[in-house]
Amino acid sequence: MREFIKLNQGWLFHFLIIFLYGFTVFFMIMYVPAIVDIKIHNLHLIDYLALGYFPLPPGYYFLIYILDLVLHYKYPFVVSSFLVTTFFLWWKYNLLNNWVSKELPFRPIIVFSISLTFLFLSPIFIPAIDGDFWYLGKLTQTIWHNSTLIASFPFCILLFKKTFDWIETKKLADFYCLIVFCAAILLIKPSFLFCYVPALPIYAFLKEKKLSTLFWHSSTLSLVLFVLILFEKFVIFSWDPMISEIYSDEERSEVVINLFFVWLHFSDQSIFDFLSSIPLILIYLILWGKKAFEYQYFTFSFLLLFFALLIYAVFAESGFRELHGNFYWQIPIALFLTHLSIVFDVGKSYFNNNGKPTIKVIVLLVIYLIQFGFGLTYWLRIFTGLILS
Repeated sequence: MREFIKLNQGWLFHFLIIFLYGFTVFFMIMYVPAIVDIKIHNLHLIDYLALGYFPLPPGYYFLIYILDLVLHYKYPFVVSSFLVTTFFLWWKYNLLNNWVSKELPFRPIIVFSISLTFLFLSPIFIPAIDGDFWYLGKLTQTIWHNSTLIASFPFCILLFKKTFDWIETKKLADFYCLIVFCAAILLIKPSFLFCYVPALPIYAFLKEKKLSTLFWHSSTLSLVLFVLILFEKFVIFSWDPMISEIYSDEERSEVVINLFFVWLHFSDQSIFDFLSSIPLILIYLILWGKKAFEYQYFTFSFLLLFFALLIYAVFAESGFRELHGNFYWQIPIALFLTHLSIVFDVGKSYFNNNGKPTIKVIVLLVIYLIQFGFGLTYWLRIFTGLILS
């Protein structure tokens, strides 16, 4: 598992990334109001511990709890949440950087530039339409404030990559790695598995074009994961003792079918918000057509994105979680993987053309840079306190 520790681009690049992420997380914890999920999760843990309980899923909370026992300063979990969140953000970059360098034979500085700009990709914002709302109602791959999603992100990337290793090699060791990564995601934030569970057997069937052994093994894994998700849902919604102590029966949440409820609540311009969130994907599909689906990374990631969007559109929660948007969090990961597969495919086409960019490559590069520019602008807005608007 070299992906865990490999530092293949030089310490300067890693220092810059750690500083960028560390400074941003520090600012959000110290100067942005408590609406930031990093601080909300800290308060959540404090409340549970005060009553002798522990939040579920426990993965992220356990990490900051254990680290706080060693590195505690003034306020509970402030130092540990800063360190854990910054580490997982850096790990996501490191996985991305290693993957880009493996797929695209650019010089290290170019690989770093691709990785850095990719981390900022964002929807397109038009102030005359969006006003001050640059986050709510949009679909984005770049999340700065939700610490549990940040902590699960690297495991989702590893699960996606290892899925292809397993499909190609059929090795039991690779399958065991899938189980480990799925377990980690379940214990931290299971959202990505919501789209992975239906997408995996369907992708296996499309790839093999028959009910092959790969299909049945994929279906078995998905079925087991589905049962575990249902069990975790039961524990969180029905067993959690804190909920019964704080909320009445009428206020308690359940999973319900409520088409587009959460999205339409936060989006005033739903069609524009949708189209402006996926311009790179739309232009890629228009320019590449059916050929886009010849690239297997894109086929699987697009399938993941389809189910990620479908789940967000169909399911919601009732009660006190009604507008928490907890069926949204698989979308940033699926968008990340879909956008990255496009970068890889377009990059390979550039090298296949002897390093000469075609018109299609130039068009996609322009769209990519526009989305990067808006993402950079969104990041700068964080330092004005407008992270969740």
